[in-house]
Amino acid sequence: MLVSNWLNISGEITHIEPQRTTPAGIPIVEAVLLHRSKQTIGKSERLVECELTVQASAELAGLLGKQSVGARVKLQGVLNRRSVNSRQLMLILSELEKE
Repeated sequence: MLVSNWLNISGEITHIEPQRTTPAGIPIVEAVLLHRSKQTIGKSERLVECELTVQASAELAGLLGKQSVGARVKLQGVLNRRSVNSRQLMLILSELEKE
C-alpha cells in the first residue's frame, strides 16, 4: 500500500496573515501562494494555475512572516484539511526557501 503525502511547490506569496499564537504558545503564520507554470501532461503542454493556503509553525512561522507579498519561494510540506470540519486543503510547511 502506497502512503505518501509530500508536496513541493513554488510560486509567489500573495497574502500574509499576521502571526498568531496557539494556546500552547506556538507561533503560527498563514499565507497564500499563487503557483503558475507550464506542465507537460501526457504529450501536451498545459498552463497550470492554483492558489494554496500555507501554514508555518515555530521557527518556520518567523521565516514565513518575514517574507513580503510578491516574494518568490519554494515550499515543501504535507497537505492537510484546514480544520476537522473543513474540506479545504492547506499546505503545512516543513521547508521554505526563497527563490
